[in-house]
Amino acid sequence: MGRRGFFSQIGNYLVFLYNKAMNQIQKLTDTENERQKSTLNLIASENYPSPKALTLLGSIWNDKYAEGYPGKRYYAGNVNADSLEEFVQAKALEVFNAREDYGVNVQVLSGSPANAMVYFTVLEPGDTVLSLNLNSGGHLSHLHTTSSYVKFFKHFTYSLRGGKLHEAEFEQALKEHKPRLVVIGYSSYPAQYEFTRLCQLAHAYGALVLADISHIAGLVAAGQHSSPFHSGASGADFVTTTTHKTLRGPRSALVFAKKEYMPAVNKTVFPGTSGGPHLNQIAAVGQSLLEVLGEETYPDKTPFNEYIQDVLKNAKALESGLKQAGVHVTIPTATHLVLAKLPEEVDSLTLQNDLEEVGIITNRNAIPGDEKSPWRPGGLRLGSAALTSRGMKHDDFLMLGEAIGSFIMGKKDKAELSIVTKDLQKSLKWYY
Repeated sequence: MGRRGFFSQIGNYLVFLYNKAMNQIQKLTDTENERQKSTLNLIASENYPSPKALTLLGSIWNDKYAEGYPGKRYYAGNVNADSLEEFVQAKALEVFNAREDYGVNVQVLSGSPANAMVYFTVLEPGDTVLSLNLNSGGHLSHLHTTSSYVKFFKHFTYSLRGGKLHEAEFEQALKEHKPRLVVIGYSSYPAQYEFTRLCQLAHAYGALVLADISHIAGLVAAGQHSSPFHSGASGADFVTTTTHKTLRGPRSALVFAKKEYMPAVNKTVFPGTSGGPHLNQIAAVGQSLLEVLGEETYPDKTPFNEYIQDVLKNAKALESGLKQAGVHVTIPTATHLVLAKLPEEVDSLTLQNDLEEVGIITNRNAIPGDEKSPWRPGGLRLGSAALTSRGMKHDDFLMLGEAIGSFIMGKKDKAELSIVTKDLQKSLKWYY
C-alpha cells in the first residue's frame, strides 16, 4: 500500500468514528446542512442569516430567564438582559426610521403570534376585521376562515381586480363592512402598494390599521418599498414583521405600535399571553439589524441596501426567464417574489415535488381567482432573496427561470433541468 492509500484509509476510518459517535439529531443536522447547501432555494419566505446571527441563537443568552421588561424583571441577574433588549429595541426603530412616533416589542417569537398580539390588544369579541382574501395573496394569520380567532371576531375580506389592489375596491370594502381593524400586508403579492394612501383611507372610515410587512421588511428598511411608519393618519397604528425573510435575520418577530398603543401591546405580550422572552433570539435579531444598518456586514461584505437592490433585479430576471419559456405570471413583480400561473393541466403539487427532486425548492401557491384546491392550487411562488444571499447573479436567475419555465411547459425534462441546477449550484457561496 502506498503512502497516499494509507492516509486515505486513515481518513476514512476517522470519518467512520465520527459518524459512529454522532447521535441521530446530529446526523440529521448534518444531512440538512448538506441539503440546503446543495439545493437552489426559491422559497420567498426563507433566507440565510449570517453565521454571527446563528451563533447567537446557540449562545449563553439561551440560559437566562427574563420575565418582564427592562428595569422590571421577575428574576434577578438580568442587568445584561436589560441592556440587550433596550439595544435591540433602539436598533429596530432605527432601521425603520420610526423612533419619533413608534415603540417596539422584541419579545414575540414569530409572525402569526405577532399579529395575534395586535388583535388581543385592540379588539373586543365581535369586532370586525378586514383583510385581503387568501387566494389574492393574504396570509392565514390575517384572520381567515381557518383561524381559531374567528371564534371571537367577525372577518371580511377585500380582493384584487386584474390581479392588483385598487383603492376603489379597498374603499368599498371599508364602507360596506365598517371594520374596527384593517390588515394591510400580503404574503404572495408581487406588486408594490402605497401604505400612506391605504392608511389614510382606512382611518377615514374609523378603522385602526395593522401593517404586516413580514415579506417586504427588508425592502422597506432599504427604502425600496413604501413605508407604513408615518405620523398621524398616514401611518399604520401597528406594524408587525418577521425577521427571517428579506430582513435576513433569525426566525423571530417584531411588533411596532404608535406610542399611545405601546403600553397596551406590552401588557398583551407579557403577562397577557407570554412568559419569559427568548434572549438568544433577541440577540440574533439585533445582529441582523446591525447588518441592515451597516454597523456589521454580512459575510459577502455587500451593503444591505445593495443586497436588496440585487434581490429586486434578480426577481425581475427570474420572471423574465419564466416568461421567455411561455409561463404566465399573475402580475409583473416589483418585489422579491414572482407568482406564476400554471397551465391548467399542470398539477402544482406534482410540479413542486418534481422540482425538489432535481434540487430546486419552491412552493405551490394560490393565485387571484383560483378555483383549484388549496392543496393543489393553480400557481407557483418563487423568491429571489435566499439565492441572492448566496451570490447568485442576474444572468443566473434568468437562466434558472427559463429552465424552470421550460420544464413547466414540457420543453425540458428532469434530466435536462438537473444539469442546469447542478451547474448553478457549483458557484454558490455557503457560509456555515
